[in-house]
Amino acid sequence: MKNIVLNSGRYSVKSFSAFTLVELLVVITIIGILMGLLLPAVNSARESARRLQCNNNAHQLSLACIAYSEKHESFPPAMVPATKSTNLYQDMTAPVYDNQRENWVILTLPMLDQGSMYDEIYDLMANGDQTLPLSNNGFTPKSGKSPYAKMDELRAREINSFLCPSDRNNRTMFTDSSGYNWGRINYGANIGLRPSTEMGNMSNWQKSAFCGVMGPRFSLTPEQISDGASNTILLSELRSGLNNMDSRGTWALGGAGPSATSGNGSYGGEAAGPNNSNPTSDSVQFCSSIGINNTEAARLGMPCTGSSNIRATSRSMHSGGINAAFADGSVHWISNEIDIGRSVDPDIGEFTGSQTETKFTIWDCMLLSKDGKTFSMQDL
Repeated sequence: MKNIVLNSGRYSVKSFSAFTLVELLVVITIIGILMGLLLPAVNSARESARRLQCNNNAHQLSLACIAYSEKHESFPPAMVPATKSTNLYQDMTAPVYDNQRENWVILTLPMLDQGSMYDEIYDLMANGDQTLPLSNNGFTPKSGKSPYAKMDELRAREINSFLCPSDRNNRTMFTDSSGYNWGRINYGANIGLRPSTEMGNMSNWQKSAFCGVMGPRFSLTPEQISDGASNTILLSELRSGLNNMDSRGTWALGGAGPSATSGNGSYGGEAAGPNNSNPTSDSVQFCSSIGINNTEAARLGMPCTGSSNIRATSRSMHSGGINAAFADGSVHWISNEIDIGRSVDPDIGEFTGSQTETKFTIWDCMLLSKDGKTFSMQDL
């Protein structure tokens, strides 16, 4: 480092020391190394904050469902089809937005300080044909007011408490085949262990081997959760679709994928466990239309196949697992490494033939509401 002295008349002025080129390069290198060391820590702190916010969102949504159950004496159904058949499978596999009316999200809007939006939706839906799906844009307000609340505008609203800040795709809305947009959500109702192809009628869904908490058209009362509210998943995380053609994670749509999970148990399911990477794990309508081949979709953590909402598992963009809200309102972190190998003898008498040898897993037991098995939170 050189000292530079300037002489001018009677005065001698000594300048500040200057860096040599080598010293400057060393300083820059040290700063770069420090930034490289600090950046992962900063990113980790940011993700911890995002995950905490996501946890809080799940908690608030679970409390809304509990408040609904206190008012209506049962939890909200995961979905209410527009045309109600005698077969739950048909209700769940109908076109995702052409056979759906209210779902658990719409039903709990008043409990989420969204009462005015709930009133707007029902002002439209209560008028005329009660079988018109939510995708219909011919609704006119029953109140006689001008169409101040067109259904397409309501469906597209972005509600911050529905969005996990870790999901970078949830600001891209789902666009249906008519070109209308639908807002996103990162939390889904637990319909149950089995895919909708096996649910059949109401009596099937209510079986101990099938039953979650919020089913299609039907739901449980708090007293019917015989395993205990603290042992049964009510809601778990969903990832928003990979692009605007992917309906997964859509708040106003019912069914497995858009706003619910189903068929994600290790018993009889291809989507066993959170963030399952099986290429055929999520079976959701319009998977073939998203423009991403399934190998690439699986690499992105969002494998998708099929043409109807048969099954979908919990997914998140957190590292290593998902947040799940239980029926008592508590939220717990569920690792991707949770046991999905069959290990627990089912305490039920509804299996026949080869099914009598079936064993459940810790994950299965959390999804089922009345299988007769409990577990320790240390198992999560």
